[in-house]
Amino acid sequence: MKTNTNIESTLHEFRLPAYNEIPDVGLYLEQVAKFINSYFIEFPEMQVTPSMISNYAKQKLFDRVNKKTYTRNQISILLFIVCAKTVLSIENIRLALHDFHEGNDTMEELYQYCSESLMSTLSSFYHHEQNEQSETSILHDDKHPMLNNIITAVAHKMYLERYFASLKK
Repeated sequence: MKTNTNIESTLHEFRLPAYNEIPDVGLYLEQVAKFINSYFIEFPEMQVTPSMISNYAKQKLFDRVNKKTYTRNQISILLFIVCAKTVLSIENIRLALHDFHEGNDTMEELYQYCSESLMSTLSSFYHHEQNEQSETSILHDDKHPMLNNIITAVAHKMYLERYFASLKK
């Protein structure tokens, strides 16, 4: 079926930047929005505006912005927020972020885990024969049960948005 092929292709091509690919030179608000949106071109419901980013900052979802520039850690949190806002309220995102900060993982470790888990979950929609070791190591990590559930919900939402968009064409 052509629809499934298009959806699978879109999901297969989706990538979040690796943590070290996120600029750490201090991007301004407009640059941050442009950077984030460049990863969500095929997912318009996940696009973010500068005013949305400002609101997330005002709601203290991440550390205070220094000299109007955003750091790598702040951008990685924004990438998580952009994904999670499709399935969670802002208050629940705040609780999740607080829970993440309570753990022993660094922001880099959490971001990489989140990114890899999302890619792995999305790949399950087009790779029906999964490598058990990969699935176990990424998707069933007992250390991050809440994050696993958020990522699973985000991946399913991304799939369903593409599915219904294809029906409208």
